[in-house]
Amino acid sequence: MRTQRLLAAAGAAALALSLGACSSQEAAGAPESGGDGKGAIAWSFPSQDVAVWADQLVFMEPIIEEAGYEFLTHDPGFDAQKQVNDWQAWIARGDVKAMGGFPLDANLVAGVTTEAETAGIPLVGYIIEWPGVAASTLTPAYEGGVELGKAAGEWIVENYDSENVGVAILGDFGNPYGQEQARGYRDGLAETDANVTVADLQTLDRNEGHANMQSQLTADPDTRVVLSAGADMGLGARQAIVDSGVSQDDPEWFIGATDATDEVLDLIATGDDIWRTAFVSKTSELAESNAQLLIDAAEGRSVETTTVPATEITPDNVDEFRSPTK
Repeated sequence: MRTQRLLAAAGAAALALSLGACSSQEAAGAPESGGDGKGAIAWSFPSQDVAVWADQLVFMEPIIEEAGYEFLTHDPGFDAQKQVNDWQAWIARGDVKAMGGFPLDANLVAGVTTEAETAGIPLVGYIIEWPGVAASTLTPAYEGGVELGKAAGEWIVENYDSENVGVAILGDFGNPYGQEQARGYRDGLAETDANVTVADLQTLDRNEGHANMQSQLTADPDTRVVLSAGADMGLGARQAIVDSGVSQDDPEWFIGATDATDEVLDLIATGDDIWRTAFVSKTSELAESNAQLLIDAAEGRSVETTTVPATEITPDNVDEFRSPTK
């Protein structure tokens, strides 16, 4: 998930779906007519190469346009300065009624936040809150972690009784969001009678997930559980496990995450893969929260921060979490 940069301001989550460079039109440029002439609403993610973000744009666009606004977005390609430059361009347009998103570097957007306030443009956030935002859409980093940790602990007790089992936690522990997730995993495990030895593996992407899991299998051969903050890093760990000779349907292994992509969903859907579950906030619900906050802010209504709860993904409900473009 390239979490270190994604959550440097605060992580998370899910990957590899790309939309076009803009959902409606380019971030910069002169105003154009859109919607019912109410003006424009702008939303920013650090990249559109992250499935959970790209999918939200697909859900958000019709909601915002139906409310009568032109929907502006962009693809800064994980370039924090480009993201800020585009935010400034949106402010300069003169017709943007509300803005929001997930800043790659919240410290860097402090200045542009002030510019938006001066221009009378309300800002809403995603995943994090920073000075100047009216409200944010949040996901339950800790609570989702607890649910996954508890599910893993119960599985360990059922399959290993009191035998000690190694648990590898993959994530970015250098930011508050990642730290809360990891704390949740540990607390969830502690709610059960599982006898575990936990190892924290600082991981940012699929390649590191693969390499770190290879090392973990050597360091603790009793490792049988992987709890991953990101789908991609978890998939890397899974590949390392399979490469070590473990069958994809080995009943003695448990992989779970607080993130999911269609690739992960396909594994869970089988019902017997070593990737057993995930606890995530539904993309459609995140998008609906984002869109409603933007519309309410644009129309001068009061807004409040909303936390979208995590839902367990099982073979029975997996299709509810698939990409809207599939």
